[in-house]
Amino acid sequence: MKPIFVRGVSSQFRLTLAIILSVALLMTNYRLDPVRQSLSSLLSPLQFLANVPGMMLDWSAEAFATRNMLELQNKELLRQQLVMSERLQRFEHVRQENERLRALLGSPVHMDSRKMVAEVMEVASDPFRQFVVLNHGLQNGVYVGQPVVDAKGVVGQVTEVSEFTSRVLMVSDSTHGIPVRVTRNDVRAIANGTGDIDQIELRNVAKSTDIIVGDLLVTSGLGNRFPEGYPVARVISVSRDDGQSYAVINAQPLAALDRIRYVLLIWPDETKPFTLPAEVQGLMNEAADNAATNGETETIPNQTSDNASSSQVGTPPSQTTTSPTVSEENQ
Repeated sequence: MKPIFVRGVSSQFRLTLAIILSVALLMTNYRLDPVRQSLSSLLSPLQFLANVPGMMLDWSAEAFATRNMLELQNKELLRQQLVMSERLQRFEHVRQENERLRALLGSPVHMDSRKMVAEVMEVASDPFRQFVVLNHGLQNGVYVGQPVVDAKGVVGQVTEVSEFTSRVLMVSDSTHGIPVRVTRNDVRAIANGTGDIDQIELRNVAKSTDIIVGDLLVTSGLGNRFPEGYPVARVISVSRDDGQSYAVINAQPLAALDRIRYVLLIWPDETKPFTLPAEVQGLMNEAADNAATNGETETIPNQTSDNASSSQVGTPPSQTTTSPTVSEENQ
């Protein structure tokens, strides 16, 4: 009778065999280490070649991302450059405006008089009328006949006033006239506009009058409209032809009439009373002495004194009053 279970290899034998195989493998691994290193050296190029596609893919992705980032940074820098350039332009504009305003405030105005900076809103398009419109009116205390100057000299005077704006007739307008004197010798005259923005003229001046090219004309203060001493023009030509009754004298306005942007509105000095010129006062005193000598009852000096005291510079002229320096046509 055969046994049901056949007896196999014992466990002890299996353990012994496993130990022998392990020792053999360890010995073989130690002996084959140089061979493995040689094979690794031989296979390194193949491994590098196998990694090239992945490396190229990674490099391409990084380069693409870097390019996109650089493009975005470039666009941002360009945007910032445009913004800074625009700001720089505005700053330059503000700087120029500040220079104009500083020059305007440093114009030869009387320190005791009230003044206000106004901006030119409109320039006359009519070649026969030369005026500008300012952004100040009745609300700012502007009145008809008010003198207007810029950084270099007299611009003109206010002829019309509304609630928020005012119109200034320039000295070059053919209907404008302004009393002036020569700073060199105090010769007085009336400077009239010619319709040419670069030229005014002195009319009805005797040929013997001592006026030469280069003389500076300033406001004389006569008429109690323009304060005395503001530059008006400089003489550019003097003609004394025998066939003419008077000398032909032309002058160039000192104010930049063709490119003004800001002007100064001048108020009279209310603390300074109006005084007549010395020669006029002398003539009136002489007339008073003659009248007293002849026993006349009417005293001219008293009348003049009353008139002078009643017309102080500090009182702005009424808007309905006709300007002494503007012709009836202008009014």
